[in-house]
Amino acid sequence: MKKRIVPRRRFPIAFEDVGGNLEACNPQELFLKLDASPEGLTQDEAERRWRIGTAKAFVRPEWWNAVLLLCSQFKSPLVLLLVVAVGLSAALGDTTNALIILFILLLTGTLGFWQEYKANRAVKKLQALVRTTVAAKRDGKWQKIMLDKTVPGDLIRLTAGDLIPGDCLLLKATDLHVNEATLTGESFPVEKRVGASPPGVPLNLRSNVLFEGSSIVNGEAEALVAKTGDRTELGKITRKLQQSAGKTAFEQGVTRFGYFIMQLTFFLAVGILVLNLFFKKPVADSILFSLALAVGIAPELLPAIMVTTLSAGAERMARKKVIVKKLSSIQNLGAINILCSDKTGTLTTGEAEVHSTLDINGQPSGLVRQYAWLNATFESGFFNPLDEALRHMEGMNAEGYSKFDEVPWDFIRKRLSIVVEKDARQIMITKGALQNVLDVCTHAEDAAGKRYPIKDVRKKILENFRAHSAKGFRTLGLAWKVVSGDPVINKDDEQEMIFLGFIYLFDPPKPDIREAIKNLDALGVTLKIITGDNHHVARHIAYMLGMQKPRVLTGIELRRISDEALPAKVMRTDIFAEVEPNQKDRIIDAFRNGGNVTGYIGDGINDATALRAADVGISVDSAVDVAKEASDMILLEKNLDVLREGVLEGRKTYLNTLKYIFVTTSANFGNMFSLAVISLFIPFLPLLPQQILLLNFLSDIPALGIAGDKVDEEQLYRPKRWNVHLIRRFMTLFGFQSSLFDFLTFAVLLWYFRVDEAHFQSGWFVESALTELLILLIVRTARPALHSRPGRFLLGTSLLLALAIPTIPYLSAGAIIGFKPLPLSLLAGMIGIAVLYGILVEQMKKLFFKKFEW
Repeated sequence: MKKRIVPRRRFPIAFEDVGGNLEACNPQELFLKLDASPEGLTQDEAERRWRIGTAKAFVRPEWWNAVLLLCSQFKSPLVLLLVVAVGLSAALGDTTNALIILFILLLTGTLGFWQEYKANRAVKKLQALVRTTVAAKRDGKWQKIMLDKTVPGDLIRLTAGDLIPGDCLLLKATDLHVNEATLTGESFPVEKRVGASPPGVPLNLRSNVLFEGSSIVNGEAEALVAKTGDRTELGKITRKLQQSAGKTAFEQGVTRFGYFIMQLTFFLAVGILVLNLFFKKPVADSILFSLALAVGIAPELLPAIMVTTLSAGAERMARKKVIVKKLSSIQNLGAINILCSDKTGTLTTGEAEVHSTLDINGQPSGLVRQYAWLNATFESGFFNPLDEALRHMEGMNAEGYSKFDEVPWDFIRKRLSIVVEKDARQIMITKGALQNVLDVCTHAEDAAGKRYPIKDVRKKILENFRAHSAKGFRTLGLAWKVVSGDPVINKDDEQEMIFLGFIYLFDPPKPDIREAIKNLDALGVTLKIITGDNHHVARHIAYMLGMQKPRVLTGIELRRISDEALPAKVMRTDIFAEVEPNQKDRIIDAFRNGGNVTGYIGDGINDATALRAADVGISVDSAVDVAKEASDMILLEKNLDVLREGVLEGRKTYLNTLKYIFVTTSANFGNMFSLAVISLFIPFLPLLPQQILLLNFLSDIPALGIAGDKVDEEQLYRPKRWNVHLIRRFMTLFGFQSSLFDFLTFAVLLWYFRVDEAHFQSGWFVESALTELLILLIVRTARPALHSRPGRFLLGTSLLLALAIPTIPYLSAGAIIGFKPLPLSLLAGMIGIAVLYGILVEQMKKLFFKKFEW
């Protein structure tokens, strides 16, 4: 009989493809429908499923993204209007000029595209260094895989701090609480448990389902992935949920500045068009001239300059071990004046050492030591340095002991319990914050085995605790009891326990941390410590860091302060101790509401909201996934010196971007304003539209070198914030000065040399182009221009253009766009006016920066 061949079933991309409600499904049914097993997928099958899923998902190819980026360079309404006007001009027979204008526009757009394209590629490479993983069972073994490589049918294991990679059915859970705020908006963790839910219940009632985008707050779980990508509950409503990321203060300032320039440009262009038509100048020429003026004023390369400057800053920061996830955060990093930091691992070594294990009388206790080691050794939750220190105690072994069960740590109980079995007896060993351990104890036991009611020795226990805390020791309490052989052990069993003693640990400050704090302070960045440790420990460590009289505010005191009074109070506080997780973002908000730009360093599960609340959220490469996801940048070394370098790079990036804005608001605006005014008093256009665009294009070439320009050292010592009033004053003053020299040039050309139309345009083009180069080289530094060397590209292109620009009227290509060769005396006059302009701008700059303390 011929064997029947069963065709291999293609795996379903998502659970709904095979019918049913995930919340009402039992595990055996789901394994069957997803063609999966409790042993996990094979690696080959997982890769096959991932390829199919990727093929079905809509992902723009790289070349299409490049095309969209190129098109975006021409999306400005002014440029589009100019293209329409050029089309009309060509239709009226002026094809040559129309083509020239289109060619120059294309060159300018291509210049911006190339800069942004290179910058975007560089940033993607840097961001790829940040890895987010999940534990999945492949080929029968648990292994770490990239989060985005998870496929339906994967069996995953999750612990506190993990991100959930897709919609999953819960198979096992121990005291599991999940943050689902991304999906449901619920700010408090939701308890999850195994067991079917009624079909079709609301998302927040599906207690047996884990949703993509959520994160594990505490507990442990195993789950079967049923949906990934846009088939998940989050994916279905991504467009509804997606909100543009909040803009940084710098971005908001640039946006407002852009609107201001656009409004100014619009009124100037419309006004000049109306007046030129009133004086009966050719309609087509008037329209083209007005639109070319508008394009000349508009800082059309500002987006490219910003992206290029930011990406260059990100690359430099990467070389200094800071990976930037959100480019715009670089400017905020340069602007921060408050840095909030956890104590452990950032200010201290993060490698705790066990100092002593003592009983309630302060005597060494071998049983405390043994039980503490067993608790840490059998614990399977997320990594923490205290358990790591306990596991490394010498001379310990688990002979005769086996693990029976575990009640994981959570931030409410602040305890971790392990149940071990020895000689057919189950012993619960609980360790955690001292007060939280005492809360579940009814008795205490000393090293000799004598027991006392807890109320009789509580005072002595707390005195011992305070004495050691004042010396900087972190304290854990340890308790135990015998439990029945109940197959299910949970947090309700943590009662009527016997307090056994103390575990004292010490996490010393980093050797170079005092110098690092001084260096940040020299940059105008004040350090504030936020810690869950008790105030005695925090104060002692702060003293070791060089804070002579640190001002401390505890979490309990924080609760009593109103939101209105808090901004003033936090500025008078150095240490926030005994802080609960949900108080961290309140502290951050208080600093921000007080007008401060605030950074926050955190790497724990309970740091995610504070990282999002800060102007700059900073995490480390070893942080839990949810902290890395919430951060704007990641330190490859948990080191404040690395952060200091990042602050400096942020300030360089800000200053270099501002240089382009200064040049745009002074030279461009001044020149275009002068052109607009003089066009009303002469019988011809002072510059043809294509000449204006060529002038604009040539001035943009060296401006692209701003991203790699050098910054004066003294400019880096203070936080730099967006200051629109400074920019407006700069634009008014230097634009007015530029216009004065333009009018001087017009007078020399018309009344001294008595030139015709073509020579007027050629002479003023040379003078204007040279002055734009000069002002770029002068205003890029607060120092005298000759005492501050520009970056190579900026300096090289400026020198080449300074030599090339005077020759343009003599070239055949110059004749095509309307230029004529200049008499040498006229050329010398234009160069002389440009030099005089440069000298006076240098003096004006000196007075301006001195007055406004730049």
